[in-house]
Amino acid sequence: MKKLVTLLLAAGMVFSAANGASAVEMKVSGSWLTSFTFADNLFGENALVKDSDEGTFNAAQRIRINFDMVASESLSGRVQLQVANGGDAPQYYTWGTAGVGGTGKYAVTARLAYLDWMVPTTDVLVRMGRQEVTTPSYTFGSPILDTPVDGVLVNAPINDMVGVTFGWLRPSAKLNKWGEAHTAHGSADLAYLAVDVAADGFKVTPWGMVGLVGSNAAQTVVKDENGGRLGANPTLDMFGWGVDGLDTRTTVYWVGIGGELTMFDPFKFTADFLYSGNDADHWAERKGWYAALGAEMKTSFATPFLRGWYASGDDADSEDSGRMITVNDGGAFDASSTYFDANGLLAATIDKCNPGGTWGVQLGVKNVSFVEDLTHALSVTYFQGTNNTNRVSDPAMRARLGKVVDDAANGNWSVQGPVGYMTTSDSAWSIDFLSSYKLYQNLTANVLLSYLVTDYDESLWGQDYENGFRGTLNFTYAF
Repeated sequence: MKKLVTLLLAAGMVFSAANGASAVEMKVSGSWLTSFTFADNLFGENALVKDSDEGTFNAAQRIRINFDMVASESLSGRVQLQVANGGDAPQYYTWGTAGVGGTGKYAVTARLAYLDWMVPTTDVLVRMGRQEVTTPSYTFGSPILDTPVDGVLVNAPINDMVGVTFGWLRPSAKLNKWGEAHTAHGSADLAYLAVDVAADGFKVTPWGMVGLVGSNAAQTVVKDENGGRLGANPTLDMFGWGVDGLDTRTTVYWVGIGGELTMFDPFKFTADFLYSGNDADHWAERKGWYAALGAEMKTSFATPFLRGWYASGDDADSEDSGRMITVNDGGAFDASSTYFDANGLLAATIDKCNPGGTWGVQLGVKNVSFVEDLTHALSVTYFQGTNNTNRVSDPAMRARLGKVVDDAANGNWSVQGPVGYMTTSDSAWSIDFLSSYKLYQNLTANVLLSYLVTDYDESLWGQDYENGFRGTLNFTYAF
């Protein structure tokens, strides 16, 4: 009897241990943003146009909740849910519309869904599924890609100084379904490789990406720096849909290098360079480059900084475009919160996520604090276009490029205007002031004031322009 009891106890312990080994720990984290924004002369059909008086008020909310299912240090999965809609602002919803649990195109969706696992007996991490992918950028936010993308990325440390990240990304694909015709060349596939080299006082990352874009790929695959938000056919003919010189598929590529130097503490210096292009011909051809430099000095009460960039634009009379290529909606270039993509506080912006066709310089100070839990940041940015004015002023060029930029507009270039396509005679100033106060450990109140001073060539565009203002009160709950 004793032996039987002992065997039963042993079997129970084994069964209990087996259940314990398969148990999964659930961890919850996330962020809850609520924003109230007033904008003057920034939005609407006549935005930035003189005497338009386009004043608007908006209240918006975004909720992202992460569910991490952790089996062990070597195996876990994450699903991130967020409130989204199907319009031009899929990252949040506006109060007064169908939001959480609403009907129609507004819904709670999975923004991220990926599996992390370590290759057994190694330090190699494999991430599979929809994940946030950001191409390396040290001076400003990434100008190419900073968004959730489906794919597989492998991170393999070589030694204490060198690590390699490589993988396959599929930013878009046509869906093949039973009972429907097969869509040939309906996907975009990219191969990615980056090498991180780090030591005391410096870090450098050479990287590259190359892939094939099918002629029938979904229209949100790869866009120009304008984000594709100004026409019914946003991907346009950047890779040659319907444009002379393109076969069934187009090869696209990016090569870049970036790094930072911190050995001269309290100074930090950053630099970035990239080149992108495709193998299309004539009007479908794209080749462009981008460079940026930055410097900052950290003190006990503030961090002043100076940084600048230059991105190539279109030449005077060449068929091809000299602006760089981006993936999906582009990156998160953060030189201005009004014009570009800085300060993600649900404060609606022009949201030009890519600097292509512009150059600029920014002077500012951040991490300013004289009162506990209260910080400030101020930046002043001047930027100008690098696209030749002939691309707009020449009737033949204007008509041809107008069709490429927005086919739905029947060649009407003016729908884009200087906001989306700045020439060498167009410039602007952006002034951003942000104050953040920590109300509780997990709750921060932010006040963001932004002013955009425009100096567009009125004779070139046939329109008078004025300045724009935006003020935002934001509450961020991070848990």
